[in-house]
Amino acid sequence: MPPELDAIAQVIDGWRTQGADRVAPLRFHRIAALHARAAQRDGDARRQLEAKLSALVEAYAHEIAEADDTHTMARARGDLGVLADDMTARARDDAAYPELPAVDDFRRLWSTLRTRTQVRKSLAQAPTGAGPLNSAALAHRSLTLMGGLSPGYLQHFLSYVDTLSWLETLQDAGVLTGKETALPVGAKPRAKPRVRKKS
Repeated sequence: MPPELDAIAQVIDGWRTQGADRVAPLRFHRIAALHARAAQRDGDARRQLEAKLSALVEAYAHEIAEADDTHTMARARGDLGVLADDMTARARDDAAYPELPAVDDFRRLWSTLRTRTQVRKSLAQAPTGAGPLNSAALAHRSLTLMGGLSPGYLQHFLSYVDTLSWLETLQDAGVLTGKETALPVGAKPRAKPRVRKKS
């Protein structure tokens, strides 16, 4: 094997030993395959392959150096440090770009559309064959009357109910209080461990 190809073979083996072949596996495999092909050629074909191979090896060495620098910086800073830097940069960006008035308009529009959708769903689910004191029928009737007398109030009311429903879901999941979730109906609570009396 010519001296140049022999030197490249040592570089390739060194990268494999260090694990640098995983920086860009496809490019590394291309270099290894091109090296094997150049070793089988003679004359002008070998010289052309060697020139191409040298350029690829140099580019890959540069890529390994960049990957090492990035990895070293991230390792020195730590995951929390990187996260803190990112949050600080975002806070600076938020300060530089104040919230646009269009965002408020968008929020109002989204809230209105969501509430209208809820009103439509609530009024469309009229219970059939229910008695006069059926809770679903009473709720439907009150929403219908509220919508006829004051559509704006109905939207406000449903938004309020939606928020309460969301908070109840969080409460049941134990997110708000930090306590365990409530036991299902019919489940027995766990017995407290007995304390042994010292004799």
